Amino acid sequence: MALTERYWDKRKGLGREIALTSVAGVLIGLSLLFKHVLHLSPIFSMSAALVSLSLTGIPIIVGSIKGLLRRETNVDELVSLAIIACVILGEYTAAAVVAFIMILGSLLEEHATGRLKRDIEDIAAKHPTHALVLRDPQFVEVPLEKVIIGDRVLVRPGDIVPVDGKVVTGESTIDESSLTGESMPVEKATGDTIYTGTTNQEGALEVEALKVGEDSAYGKIVRLIKEAENQRVPPRRIVDRFVKWYTPAILAIAGIIWLVTGDIFRTITVLVVACPCALVLSTPSAIIATLACAARRGILVKGGKYLEVCGDIDTVVLDKTGTLTNGQPRVKRVISLNDCGEADILALAARAESGSEHPIARAILNAARERGLKVHFEGQMQAHRGLGIEASDLGQQVVVGSRRFLKRIGLSVPEKAKDAETTIFAAGETPLFISQGNAVIGLISIEDRIRSESPKVIECLRTTRIDRVVMFSGDSKEVAHAVARQCGIPLDKVYAELLPEQKQEHLRAFQNEGRRVLYVGDGTNDGPALAQADIGVSIGSREDTVALETAHVVLLRQGLEHLPHFIVHSRRTKKTINLNLLLAISFSFTMMVLAGVGVLNPMLGAIAHNVGSMAVILNSSRLTRFKG
Repeated sequence: MALTERYWDKRKGLGREIALTSVAGVLIGLSLLFKHVLHLSPIFSMSAALVSLSLTGIPIIVGSIKGLLRRETNVDELVSLAIIACVILGEYTAAAVVAFIMILGSLLEEHATGRLKRDIEDIAAKHPTHALVLRDPQFVEVPLEKVIIGDRVLVRPGDIVPVDGKVVTGESTIDESSLTGESMPVEKATGDTIYTGTTNQEGALEVEALKVGEDSAYGKIVRLIKEAENQRVPPRRIVDRFVKWYTPAILAIAGIIWLVTGDIFRTITVLVVACPCALVLSTPSAIIATLACAARRGILVKGGKYLEVCGDIDTVVLDKTGTLTNGQPRVKRVISLNDCGEADILALAARAESGSEHPIARAILNAARERGLKVHFEGQMQAHRGLGIEASDLGQQVVVGSRRFLKRIGLSVPEKAKDAETTIFAAGETPLFISQGNAVIGLISIEDRIRSESPKVIECLRTTRIDRVVMFSGDSKEVAHAVARQCGIPLDKVYAELLPEQKQEHLRAFQNEGRRVLYVGDGTNDGPALAQADIGVSIGSREDTVALETAHVVLLRQGLEHLPHFIVHSRRTKKTINLNLLLAISFSFTMMVLAGVGVLNPMLGAIAHNVGSMAVILNSSRLTRFKG
């Protein structure tokens, strides 16, 4: 509630607020008892009412005065004026009742809003504060900020994992639902990676710390959740648009009612019911409810403003690699074009790619290691985004990349290599040319299967009134078209052979047409596109957390399954906000009319005011149960 938020924020706890409000309520009861039942001297009733008013009315008035001293035009003064008017008229009990009901309503709203926040806060609460670290000759508990990379950490059954690290000894199952939303535990053994915030279920593990604190995957998620809370739509945003005239207008209306009716209590009631707390709560209560629901589904939204923007999305653009496909490419085959053996070609490519974090580079490195090949590289390497790798190996130039890359740097492609490329394309795979010196010596075929849910997601997007579903790819048209056919995307909506900056240019062109664009990528080479889109959505990766930094929304469950849900839920959120605004405005207007004609007195007006605020919160709370 707007009335008391500045004051109560400075108090030391909810318990004290509740205690003071309870005492104020008891004093009001005594005031009524002294006056209407025991018929004691008026001094007793007045004293009890004034003490009660000092506990509840003064905070309201102080908050209003502080706002005015900071030259902040606000609406708190409406109820303050109503309370002061009651005191001037000698209606001390009425003033105390109005203040008590307003503060009580504030506490009830805070409780209701707190319940909406709980799912978000539960995520941050799982971030550990201590770790058991080997300090010869035993493990001792130390604060997490004192753990350094390379420390040996003991994770016992039931412990929350305190660091991102590699298992050195032990076997267990890990509950990773805090990161991915997936309820099924994952088996871990020596050499596997485990992540902060997950829970060890069975055996004890000794872990070598690789990332700690805010550098860990979970640490970044917690930080981003806190940022999302801070970036919610400000509670007063709607009122601020009208605040310059709202309060003067209400005062004018109240004055007219006084002049026409001659009833000061009608005027006071108008001031009470006109305080637009329900209007203030309309947007933030809906945003909080949706953020909580999204968090439970493994959807990290970095701010409420993105939910509102998503409600207007009409175009969805999906990157191919790592988004429509599973992002785990593998080497399908190696083709030699001269006397070089397949193992030599693969080893050469692996050494050149050893410094790259691209998924294709990891696929080549994994294939080389599986064959026991040497991949240590001490030369120089330069990555060309969306094209390939250029490196020097034993004094010779080595190039790994597309035919377009070879053409750009002036290397010719023999007919034999073109024929091999055609064969790879026909299988729906991606060809990589390997050259040494000035000669193309072979090709590597890369296979990346589509995600099992991709065709269903594309179909669901069409049913959510998305006008245009587009696929972007840095691969050739042949490979991109093969994936598009499997996913059900029309070929005329496929843009292939795109560099990262070209993806950004196409998105800008869509936006210039008046379209609101949502872009989905894996965060590897999609930074410019994620930033350009109205909404950038990334498939979150626990190992590569670039996506957490660049995207507006992160799908933490490693798949597209919840993308349609997010879009539909965002639209429902926008509708809920609009309904809240309509409810708040119409309710406030109705109550003002009833107050003006004398149906409501100040006490009933205070109750009605809080009924309107609670109705808005209850309407927003439906979003936490949204199934989609």
